[in-house]
Amino acid sequence: MIPLWKIQREWQSLQMQLDAVVDRIVGPARQRRRDAAFPSALRAFDGSDALHEKVAIFLVYQPHGVAATVRQTCEHLSYRGYSVLLVSNTPLGNSDRDDLSHAVWRFVERDNFGYDFGGYRDGIQLLQHWGIAPEQTLVLNDSIWFPVRPDETLTQQFEASPAGFIGAFRFVDPPAHDTEHAGIFLSYMLCFKKSVWLSDAFRDYWRNYICTSNKMLTVKRGERGLSRALFAAGLPSEGVYSRDRLLAAIARQSNAFLRLALNYAAYTDASLQDERNALLLDFADQESWRLRALIHIEAVAVRRNPLSVFCYASMHLLGVPFLKKNRGELQVRMRQQYVRAVTNGDLPHPGEAAWAEIQAGNKSA
Repeated sequence: MIPLWKIQREWQSLQMQLDAVVDRIVGPARQRRRDAAFPSALRAFDGSDALHEKVAIFLVYQPHGVAATVRQTCEHLSYRGYSVLLVSNTPLGNSDRDDLSHAVWRFVERDNFGYDFGGYRDGIQLLQHWGIAPEQTLVLNDSIWFPVRPDETLTQQFEASPAGFIGAFRFVDPPAHDTEHAGIFLSYMLCFKKSVWLSDAFRDYWRNYICTSNKMLTVKRGERGLSRALFAAGLPSEGVYSRDRLLAAIARQSNAFLRLALNYAAYTDASLQDERNALLLDFADQESWRLRALIHIEAVAVRRNPLSVFCYASMHLLGVPFLKKNRGELQVRMRQQYVRAVTNGDLPHPGEAAWAEIQAGNKSA
């Protein structure tokens, strides 16, 4: 029998495809009207933090009041030297702005249209309108808990990278591998150096981007479109995390670590989960078991997002400092395994604010 979550996923996908037909027709004219109202349709408020050479555009949607983890993210970014431009897809209460002001350079309120790329575009074009060209611009949204480990080095890796366009995670479809312009960067966290910010490819992409609240089109035009446009322009890029980097790190570990990585793995494919269970039952500190385990891990990693399937391994080996919030079945199961690993002391505690939200989400899953 087909699981209910798979039926619901396919039905939602069909609905989005039908809605996209209408959106493609009306979208360009709607975008022209929105551009004609820029920037007056946006509401900007100053925070208390100063403007620095590094800016973080942090897109949030918090209709029930700003979560404690949003404040944690702002404070962490400010601590790392970023001026936070907090773009909210819903009005912020005065108390929320007051609570965040010490860690935010400027607030922007906009209507809830266009998902993350609508907010990213407004934030980027506002900086351009204000004549600001940061040395480094970090773009992220509240679809992740960040950071979930106090010793995160991802922001430092962005800064140290010789590339101008950097993604936290490079996703590639098999048989492609992690090469400079392969695949796409997932859009929950991106980084642009000044050389890219000033490039024609970057400016043309955002100038011509058509916002939409159709999720399928947002992924196509936004998440996929941005990477492909900048890759096609030949701009130097790097994905800090990738399937290949994770598999290479796993392959260097002991059999005991492989067993732990499998124990905390999350599956949505019953056959692969059964295969994992058999590996755990048959564990032996021998080369034959190791070969079976590595073949299995690679087979799973090319089929599903490896950071989600192998959350424990990616956090332990690569230092991945974020956790996805979305309600996809794989992410729900991944967070359940993450909670097990933290509870057992095998992953660092994310802090009380994130821990409370993660556990609450698991209970309602």
